[in-house]
Parts: sequence; C-alpha cells; structure tokens
Amino acid sequence: MFSENGKRMVINGETKVVGLFGDPVSHSFSPAMHNAAFRERELNFCYLPFRVRKDDLPAAVRAIASLGLRGVNVTAPHKEAVVPYLDELSPEAGFLKAVNTIENEEGKLVGYNTDVDGFLYLLQNNLGNVFPLEDAFLLGAGGAAGAVSLALAKAGVKSLVVANRTIARAEGLASLLIRGGIFEDGKVSIVKLDKNSLRESIESSTLIINALSEDPVELGFLPQQNLRGCKAAIDLRYSTPLAPFGKWAENNGILALNGLDMLLGQGVKAFEIFTGEEAPLRIMKEALQNAFKIGYKPVEKFFAG
Repeated sequence: MFSENGKRMVINGETKVVGLFGDPVSHSFSPAMHNAAFRERELNFCYLPFRVRKDDLPAAVRAIASLGLRGVNVTAPHKEAVVPYLDELSPEAGFLKAVNTIENEEGKLVGYNTDVDGFLYLLQNNLGNVFPLEDAFLLGAGGAAGAVSLALAKAGVKSLVVANRTIARAEGLASLLIRGGIFEDGKVSIVKLDKNSLRESIESSTLIINALSEDPVELGFLPQQNLRGCKAAIDLRYSTPLAPFGKWAENNGILALNGLDMLLGQGVKAFEIFTGEEAPLRIMKEALQNAFKIGYKPVEKFFAG
C-alpha cells in the first residue's frame, strides 16, 4: 500500500500497533493523521480505531499490555474512567484525573493528557501575540474543559469564568484550578448556564470557548449584540459548514476557530510519545485537512480522537 507521497506502508510481524479507544470512533480522523506520519517517517507502525464499550474498558486496557500494543489514544467516554487501570500518570494527567494517551512501557501503562498540548498549539498557532489573552469565558465544565483551563493558564490568561448547567461540576473544576495554583484565588468564577446569567457575565471576556456538545447559539445562550472586548471564539467541535456559533462570531467581527488544530496539536504530542521521534507536523496537518474534506461526518463534539 502506498500513500499520496509514494511512501510504502507494510504490515508484517514486526509492525507496532497503536490506536484509539472510544465509543464511537468511526468519526475519527486520527488514523489518517497518524498513519500518514508513520509513512513519512518510514516507521513500521499502524494506527487503528477500536470501539470500546463502557463495560469492556477494563479488559481493553489489559489488552494493551497482553497484546503488545505500543499505546493508544483515549476519547469519549473513557478519559476519566481509564485512570484507575493505569500504572503511572504524567503531571497533567494526574492533576486533571483525565487521560487521552496511554504509552505501553514494556508492560507498564503510563497515562498522559496531550489535550493540554493540543489547545496550547491551537492558541499559539492561530492567535500568537495578536492580542493579550486576559479574560476567558468557558462554556461547559466536562470533557476537555479541564485541559482547556490548564492550557489557558499556561498561555497567560489571568481570569476565567466557567458556565455550566450543573453548578456542582463547575465548582469542582474551579476548586481544582485554585487549589492547584493554576489560577489565583478569586480569578475563577462560575455562572449557571442559562440565558440571563450568561449574557450578563460574558461581556468582559476577551476569549470565548465552547466546550459543550451543543451549539450555544442554537440554545439561545449568547447575546445578539457585538461584544466589543471579545477577540476570538473557539468551538472545540469541528464541523462544516460553519456552525451557528462560528457564524455568530464572524457576524460580530470576532475571529472564529474550530477544534481541528487542537486535534492536530494533541496528535503531534501523542506521536512523539508513541515513537520517540519528532512528529512531521506538515504531513499530519495535510492528512488531517484532507480527511476532513473528503471523509467529513457530523461530530457532536471534539475529543482527542
């Protein structure tokens, strides 16, 4: 089998297998991205998606070592549930109690959270030093919200508002960020995710991130008037054509971004964990863009897969 760049991919008895655990996984662009990178680096690796149902997760994790897989990425709904079955956690994964990458070190399973790297890449690649990241507004407190919050702090954001339907979950995230010294005391606030409180508290934000599985515009959460202080709106989902949230941003003169660059950034880090080699960023980006254009399927929300 040959790739578009003419480099051959051979599957044999020495091929190292990596993959993706989740449910569902059929929408994932990660196989295309990673397999293109393996071909470019001429590595005898293969990346496969594995649909793992909730009740099968313990057996699937054990199989990483017993079958000699080099590692796996982990996507919904297993990022938190997989933690008790691992032998060691990276600092980010240990802090967030969430894992999206597992490395098999000769039978020892080590968990990482490369979603932090992915969101940092998205910020640095698209925003850079264009404007100061001061005040962020995060819609949602589950899934990737913890990794996004940690990345925001690393990028220099000083204050964060977390809006969630379940206040207790938002309070748990806020408490974690304050206790861990990620944000200063008093710099993380929470609001109920409803139309009235959201509109009042979002006006001073420089950056808005949607980490919900749904579209906040379709739910009627966002104000119609221009938010003069807001410079960028990031939707962790990736969809085409532009989702209502992205259209709302563009109509208000706000830079609209989706989650593809986060997928790319976390994939680059995962590739380096799996292989120990520098990731071919350009090749991975091209493969991801091609997969998105050719094989697009509606995705409810963005995850590492």
